[in-house]
Amino acid sequence: MIDKDKVKKNFSEAKDYDNHTSYHNITLKMISQSIKDYNCQKTRLNILDIGCGTAQGYFAVKDAVPANSFDYLGLDIALGMLKEAKRKMACDGSAANNARLICGDAELMPLKHKKFHIIFSNMTLHWLNNMDYFLNICSSLLKDDGIIILSFLIFGTLKEFEKNFKTFENENPIKLHKFPELERFKEKIGIAGLKIKYSEVIEYTETAGSSLYLLKKINMLGAKNAVNEKILGAGSLRRRLLAYDKYYRNDKNMVYCTYKIAYLTLVKQ
Repeated sequence: MIDKDKVKKNFSEAKDYDNHTSYHNITLKMISQSIKDYNCQKTRLNILDIGCGTAQGYFAVKDAVPANSFDYLGLDIALGMLKEAKRKMACDGSAANNARLICGDAELMPLKHKKFHIIFSNMTLHWLNNMDYFLNICSSLLKDDGIIILSFLIFGTLKEFEKNFKTFENENPIKLHKFPELERFKEKIGIAGLKIKYSEVIEYTETAGSSLYLLKKINMLGAKNAVNEKILGAGSLRRRLLAYDKYYRNDKNMVYCTYKIAYLTLVKQ
């Protein structure tokens, strides 16, 4: 079970977040293109960004459609992220006219009757406990001709850390965050009255000089362990990272780890 208070705290403290969103930026460009390709024949779009973070999604929307043609609502659980989003948007002249931010949990969506042409979520779903509720509420908030765009980490992400920490000899395993299985998630989509319009899996490799720095990069994104599991002491972790540095190096002598990303667009059935 994911501890939402930990998620809130971890992301609120990720002060250098925007400087380390490597794979996030890949999917943000894809989201921007999907929004550009979406043709609803409306003069003004209502757009909901779930897990908006520092408002990177707002600027992805601006890259796709003119600023005077959409209204943007960004929702995030982490107040620290929203403060940074507010600061960035205050520097943008058009944001004051078409953008709002609210602090809230994607699993306790504080929206009831408003309908959106586009709902998107970039790198948030893997922090949820109840995917069924999330899909159901998104379906209820979506206009009949609308589109949902989702990108999230799936099973196979950080597989090198998972293997290294699990099989380390003579010591208890460290349990890492459990990422959702894509096929099980797809099964829930139809139940929510939605269907898949487009699906893609992207594999991204992150590199660094050491596994310790890889972990620091993960922490800088707020993606620390958010599960109610006890992490072992510094000595045990240090031994595991030394082993990681030995076995997980590429041909350029860089330590690496893998992120597996699902990118889906959904429409109503």
